[in-house]
Amino acid sequence: MTAHILPCPKSPRVALVGDTHANAIWTGRVIEELAAEGVDMVVQLGDFGWWPQTGFAKKVSNTAAVAGITVCFIDGNHENHEHLRFHTRLRNPGGKPTDPVEMYPCLWYLPRGCSWEWHGVRFLALGGAFSIDHAVRTPGHDWFPVEEVPSTTEAERAIAGGPADVLLSHDFPALGYLLTGRAIPEADERASRQVQHLLAKVVEAIEPKLVVHGHWHYPYDIVRHGITVKGLDCDGTDQAVTVLSLDTLATKDWRLPVRRQEANRVDLAR
Repeated sequence: MTAHILPCPKSPRVALVGDTHANAIWTGRVIEELAAEGVDMVVQLGDFGWWPQTGFAKKVSNTAAVAGITVCFIDGNHENHEHLRFHTRLRNPGGKPTDPVEMYPCLWYLPRGCSWEWHGVRFLALGGAFSIDHAVRTPGHDWFPVEEVPSTTEAERAIAGGPADVLLSHDFPALGYLLTGRAIPEADERASRQVQHLLAKVVEAIEPKLVVHGHWHYPYDIVRHGITVKGLDCDGTDQAVTVLSLDTLATKDWRLPVRRQEANRVDLAR
């Protein structure tokens, strides 16, 4: 068995990206532009788009390799979990369930409960969530209910990794607030809250200073019990990326710059 050692960023900045949903064009642009600004590490926060039929993972790998950047991802609720687990075992036979795994060159998977340290900052990854939009999804195409929700065992593994400064999750922990603006059926809301309460138990145990998540496509910042929680939007929006300083744990929202040809089109339209 070959040990998979997660690379450490050279720069003290790490880009955190919300749901990408296998959007290769948008994700490719984000990778290229971040690399041009000197960022060499990206962590995507679930609903990456691990759908083998799209070839998205290989496209991200190729783009990252050319750009000289490393992309990591946690799993969301809309990955093809069965295939993701199969490929993880294929790439890391006999490894621990929390080991980081290089799935393709420059593309790493951070399983649930994976912990690591960059520049003295301790991280913990805990992906998965309940699919609040399953009613409009197609099973086997863009919805794979098997293993979508993090389990108690996975939460216990996460806690066993010890304290962390930053928790990277797909859903948010139940810390006394709700996200409004999206009506979902009562049963789905209950199932979603179960995941959030599980994450809250992890937060209570590891005592992070910062939690960053995706899933809800709802950008916000809030402080609860001394913990900063930040939600990111999804692909194609201006609030899907933030850059984390490893020196201060401060985040700075980042958006794709307007390319010259796009700016010209805007000018001509005026």
